[in-house]
Amino acid sequence: MAVHALDSGMIRDPRKNMMTSFFGTFEGVEPEIDLKEGDRLELDELAFEVWHTPGHSPGGICLVGHGVAFTGDTLFRDGVGRTDFPGASAGQLETSLRRLAALDPATVVYPGHGPKTAIGREFHQD
Repeated sequence: MAVHALDSGMIRDPRKNMMTSFFGTFEGVEPEIDLKEGDRLELDELAFEVWHTPGHSPGGICLVGHGVAFTGDTLFRDGVGRTDFPGASAGQLETSLRRLAALDPATVVYPGHGPKTAIGREFHQD
């Protein structure tokens, strides 16, 4: 598992990420890789840049490259990540969303859950 260092404590301790509140007993996970802004994740011939996109959580990230963005809980189709959790910040999320909005409108967005969308659909509608 790969996670931004600012979220690694929440992955290790499910009480900190509220998993026990929603699902009862839940075991933490030890991250294998701590990610940071500008890192590159490679999968065969594909490489994605790590963008630190805090807001929903302090260590929120998006993986960007090849005309796609994997946005986790930062951006969804018709919505954005919640900011009412411990460590979340509406101001940071707004900054992260402005950064994503600058991507090519044709960029396909794969959120952490829900249907895919596109940058243009989420930010450039009239």
